[in-house]
Amino acid sequence: MTHAPLSQALTVAIADDHPMMRLAIQDVLSPLRFQEIVMCQSGNELLEALERQRFDLVVTDFSMEREQGDEDGLRMIRRIRSRFPDTPIVVFTMLTNPGLLTCIQAEGVAGIVGKAEDPEILRRICLDAVSGPGTQSLSEAIANRIASAGGRPGASARLLSPKELEVVRMFANGESLTKIAASFHRSLATVAAQKRSAMQKLNIANNADLITYARDNGLA
Repeated sequence: MTHAPLSQALTVAIADDHPMMRLAIQDVLSPLRFQEIVMCQSGNELLEALERQRFDLVVTDFSMEREQGDEDGLRMIRRIRSRFPDTPIVVFTMLTNPGLLTCIQAEGVAGIVGKAEDPEILRRICLDAVSGPGTQSLSEAIANRIASAGGRPGASARLLSPKELEVVRMFANGESLTKIAASFHRSLATVAAQKRSAMQKLNIANNADLITYARDNGLA
């Protein structure tokens, strides 16, 4: 199905750390004929763009390459929702973990779409986001994942708090607890406790198994 172009001039910000993915999203949205499309390669660039001008839509990856002080993940989404509550956010992601997807949904984003899905689905959900403020659209695949039981028996990431999820995600991506603490402005003891709590909830006894679990369940 081909959507009609938007009837008014709207602007969109696209954030992804992969240049080809940014161009692919732009191509998907081109039939909607946005007046302006701004490309951002990090969470910080996206936040700076939002400070400079008003956007009618944000399409962003969830996990992006992080430099010192960069934002991504739930923290970035919360900042955007707090500072720009009227700007709809569509999360375009490779995430598969039901617990983390549920946390994203709970932040009040306008939509969530998987990167492996048909481009038409992303186009449709973006159109829904700018056409019906306050609504939330999930692709069928994402909705099914959220409805499913994630992880192995007794080890569901749904049990983790949003802060624990982010600590596990960053740790599995190779960040030290010291760097994680600095990124979130938490004490090292707090981050270590959050990691330890996550491992207990997941019935995981060592770091190698934690990393394996995170990668197998779309957290890394």
